[in-house]
Formats: sequence, C-alpha cells, structure tokens
Amino acid sequence: MLRIKKGWLSLWMGLSLLSLWLTGCAQDYARNSAMDKVTVDKTSVQPEAALIPVEHFFNEQAVSGLKGSKNGKWLAFFKEYQGSRNIYLMAAGEGQETAVPVTQSNDPIKAFYWSTQENTLFFVKDTEGNENTQLYQLTFDEDKSQRQASLSSISIKALTDNDQVSYEYIGQVKDKPDTLVVMANQDNAERSDLYHLNVNTTNISPVFINKHGLIEVKVSSQGLPLVGVGNNPNNTSTLYIQSKNAWKALLTTQFGEQLELYGLDEKQRLAYIGANIDGRDKMQLIRVALKTGKLTTLHQDPLNGSDVYDVTFNENGVPVAVSYYGGRLRTYPLTEQFAHHWAKINGHFKEDVEISIHSLDDTTGLWQLNVGSDVDMGSEYRYNANTETVSVLLATKSAIAPELLSHRQSITYQARDGVTIQAYLTLPKGKTQNLPTIVLPHGGPWARDYWRLSSGYFHPVAQLLANRGYAVLQPNFRASTGFGKHFLNLGNKSWGTGGMQNDLTDGVQFLIDEGIADKQRVGIMGASYGGYAALAGITFTPDVYRAAVSYVGPSSLITLLESFPERFRPYLARFYNAVGDPLIAADRKDMLARSPIEFVDKIKTPLLLVQGANDPRVTQQESDNIAKVMFKQSLPVEYILAKDEGHGFLKRQNKLAYVVAMEQFFAKHLGGRSDSNGPSVISAHLDTLKVDVSRL
Repeated sequence: MLRIKKGWLSLWMGLSLLSLWLTGCAQDYARNSAMDKVTVDKTSVQPEAALIPVEHFFNEQAVSGLKGSKNGKWLAFFKEYQGSRNIYLMAAGEGQETAVPVTQSNDPIKAFYWSTQENTLFFVKDTEGNENTQLYQLTFDEDKSQRQASLSSISIKALTDNDQVSYEYIGQVKDKPDTLVVMANQDNAERSDLYHLNVNTTNISPVFINKHGLIEVKVSSQGLPLVGVGNNPNNTSTLYIQSKNAWKALLTTQFGEQLELYGLDEKQRLAYIGANIDGRDKMQLIRVALKTGKLTTLHQDPLNGSDVYDVTFNENGVPVAVSYYGGRLRTYPLTEQFAHHWAKINGHFKEDVEISIHSLDDTTGLWQLNVGSDVDMGSEYRYNANTETVSVLLATKSAIAPELLSHRQSITYQARDGVTIQAYLTLPKGKTQNLPTIVLPHGGPWARDYWRLSSGYFHPVAQLLANRGYAVLQPNFRASTGFGKHFLNLGNKSWGTGGMQNDLTDGVQFLIDEGIADKQRVGIMGASYGGYAALAGITFTPDVYRAAVSYVGPSSLITLLESFPERFRPYLARFYNAVGDPLIAADRKDMLARSPIEFVDKIKTPLLLVQGANDPRVTQQESDNIAKVMFKQSLPVEYILAKDEGHGFLKRQNKLAYVVAMEQFFAKHLGGRSDSNGPSVISAHLDTLKVDVSRL
C-alpha cells in the first residue's frame, strides 16, 4: 500500500523535499466532526498537576516509527540509545524487553526502510545536523533459539560516502531488489538527479537528469521514473509523465496553486494527485489517466473546510480512504470494504483518539495502526481483516500518566480583518483565568500544528509549559497548510508586519478578552519561522510580549535567502513570492523593512536565542548578528549554541538543556513555575552551551 502524508513540501521544514516524514492520521468522522470550538471551554476545572520533571516529557523509552519486515517476522522502531535516536529490533510477537539496538549512532538516525530481502533494512543519517544524508545497509542473522536478533551478527555497510552530497532514499526496485533508487546532488550541487545504487558494489549510476526541477517522482517496477511533479521558477508546478522515452508536461498550475503527487497505479496507467487547480480553493483528490490526460475528481471535503490531508491506497494502488484535517481529523471511506473494516476499528476504541494506518496488506489481511491522543503519544495495534479483531502490537511505556497532562482544545478566533484562525489551546490543570501565556507559532511557515501529542516537536514542550502554569496558544496562522490556497496565499509578503504576525497578536488579544491571559505576562517562543515570528513580535509589537525565545530563527530575511545551500536554489520560487527576492531592489527594501535585525532599537523584551552551529538553513550568523547588536545596545539577551546540531536540537542532552534554559527563562520573566530539583548533569551541560555574547 502506498501512503502519502498530505502537506506542502515546505522548503523551510523539509528542504530535502522528498523526505517529508510527519505521520498522517485517520479517524472516524462522526466522533470528531464537532471538535472545532468557536469559544474556549473553561468549564472543566481540575486539581493542579504536580510538578513533572523535565526529562519525563522526553521519555527515553518512547517508541516511534515502528515498521514490520516484509516477511512479518521482525519489528523495527526508533528509540533513544545513549541520547540519540537509533533503530531497535525485535521479533514479532515478543515483548519489548527483547528489543536490541541494532544501530549505536551518536548522530540521530533520520529514517529507515525494510528491504524486500530477509533480515535487511536501509537507513539514512547525516553528520551533526549538516543535512547531507548518507545511505546505509544493515543486515542481521536470526537467533532462532531465542527468537531475537544476534547483536554479534549485525553488519552495517555504508552505501554512500560523500559528506558534501545529500542522498535521498526513493525506494527499492521491485524487479531488482539489489538496486535502490536514490536522488542526489552529487553531479550538480544545484540539482538533485535520479540514480540507481547497487547495494552489493555501492556503484551508483545515473538514471535521470532532473532538468525539470522534480521534487516528487514515482518509479516503475524496474526503477524508472514514470510520473513526477516539478517546481517552476515562476512559482507554478507541472505534472510530467514519461511518454515515448521523453518527459511530457501534462498540466501546469497557475500562480499560487498547489499540486502534489500521491500515488501511481502502474498497470492501469493512472496517477493520483492532490490539487486546487481550475478554480478549486481546497486541494481535492484527482485521478489522472496517463494515456489521455483526463482528470477526474474522486473526492473533496464535504465541509469545504480543508485540503486533502491523507490518502490510503491498497496494494494495487487504488485509493480506499481520504482524510481531511481542520481542528481534528475526519476520514471518509472510498470503498464499502474499507468502510466496513473502518467501522470495526473505530468501534474498538472508546476513548477520544486518532488512528493512523501505517500499513495495509491485502494478502495477509493485516493492518498496522497507531492510536494516540492529545495526552498519549500512542501505541501500535494490529487489525486482522480476516477475523475483524484488533490486538496490541507494541504498547508504548509512557513516562507521564495521561491524566496528569492537559487536554488540547481546538478553538477558533477572528483576526482583525475577519479571517478565521484555527488554533490549539492548552491550559494548566485547575486554572483558566489570568494566566501567564506563551504563544508558540509553528515553523514552516508552510506547515501546521495538529491535535495529537506525537504530531509535533513542540507539543511535549506545550504540555511542560501547561504543567508550569502557562496557557499555551498554538495558532495555525495564515500561510499554514491544510486550509485552502486562499488562506495559504494570504501569507505572501505578510511576514513580520502583516497578517501572519497580526494573527498571533490577535490570538493574544482573544485570550486577554476571554480572561485567560494576563496581558502583563505574555511570552512568545518558536523555531525556524516560529523563531522569526518571535523576533518580529518583540521588534514590531514590542509592548505585547514580556519574554521571547527564538530557536533557529532568522533575524534578517536577506541573509536568510542569500545563505540557502546551492541545491535549494531551483526550489526557492515559493520563498521569492512570499518573502521577496533580494536581487530585486523593491523586494530588498521590503525585506529590510520586515527584518528584525534592522529594528533592534525597538526591543524592550528579554530574549533567549537558541542555535545549532551546523544549521544549513538558518545559519549561525542569524543568531550571532542580533546577539551582537543587542549586547552593544545593553539589551537583555541570552544565547545557547550547540556545536553538534543543525536545524533544531535532536540529541537528548542538548534538547533537555535547552528546555531547562527555556523553563528558567520564562519563570524569571513571566512568573511560571520552575523545577529547581532537576538533574545536575543537565544544568552542567547547559553551562557548556551558553555563549558569552560579549565575545562575539
């Protein structure tokens, strides 16, 4: 089954363009159709939770990304090993205590994929966050007497070894299992081409020179590209098909429209795309006949509120379900058979949860499900379509009992120009009024926040802040994905001083008007675009916030655009349209007017900067520069720099140190609670990350 997560291929959030990994969800429509609340529910008052240790919000034992081997005998998943995300392996049907770490990497593993050949998988990782991912093959022998993998038999082989190149795993060739399809910029730094990689010899041979700027591609059973979507310099996209050994442009979007490739039915010569072309505002599921070019709309949101979020395909490449996500998820079956099984699955779970379908095997009748909620990271389940039963595949051991966490409400409020903004609000237990408040804008900005606890890097942080007494607002401001092209394009040239920032400010005012937020104790924190929004908040609206944290946030829109790695250049049309082109004089002037570094003299707010030294997207100069200027102007600034991280902290000791610094910073300036009894090893490591800004 092919399963593609819906989402704009954000250059900011992904920028590897073909490795968007965020987990998709599927859920019963009837149970969640009323979850978007227009007003805040303040009626459920509970006793305040005890102070929860910081490290419990980032459980070392947490399991994610579980995948079963092709023969069904083995389960592999991610779990921390010595502070970094590594791959664990266990026999299916055994207890989690039998799982063993089959990688022991200091650099977090980015992704892994089971081979069609037994006892083999492939994985990718970079070096200290530089995003130049390399490919590896892992093989193991089976200890049949103990039903577990023998650590002594683990063999890891580097399939690529060029730290100046980013290698992207596309798939394993069906008819040639010793061959992988990869995309890489090894022959041209500004272009990612398609290659075949022989896993036995590690020889890599070119298959397709990517002159069309393809960011998505589907290949045949022989590993040859058949259909793809390319980005054009004028911010349009083109759907290409392979015809008579040449690429043919089947359709091209208009300016501001979106096009995504979901799936391919090679035998029937059908492709499935998501698009908001030809007058559509929301992205719809569309079938494309590759022989004739005929487009047929298969499904659109019955509520007309959301883009297609997720499409589930059977093994023949036929879509069987489609999902949409407003404040909560809604799933619509496309076949009677799926509808029958989906009703059985949803009937099994009585709690308020969301269900992800990770795999669906028509031959065996086995489905792999992940089930979680806003207070539960989720566990793995198996549905047997033959017996119509649900069983636990792997239960996650939570470090925090769900009842100790705060529920996330989906709310809506009106921006000053009448645009409706969907957001998530997390309140501390037992408190609903006059609270210190943190605005937590997501990165991207062409991304969005979701309800599930496991669906975002900062969702556990939001829970920690609620436990410390803060109200936490996570707005899906204009330019967020999933709400249609009109809403998405409202963000164009709106950074910093326009509607995108106003949506955050208006969210603060909404909470003040509701009596939830104390206007004298409002802070803002974000990463990537969210970090920029934090800097914009304290420069362009200096009276709104009393504390700010910018995590890998750009301080200058000009240096941001000028510092992108060469291989991103063909894909920057979206940025040039939304932010500006620094080579155009009028754009450059406007970009300066939206760059926080130009308005440091307006800052009244204490600022904490957090940066990875190896970040290729938001480089260290973005934080260094504003720290220097603030220090020279005697403004309060603190700075944390991890020399072994990139665009965000992934290593456990760095992540915990940052969270402790953030907790102490907000407690000092906004008056929330702080845990003074945390492990001394975290505080000691934090000291090593602190930058003396006077020496910059």
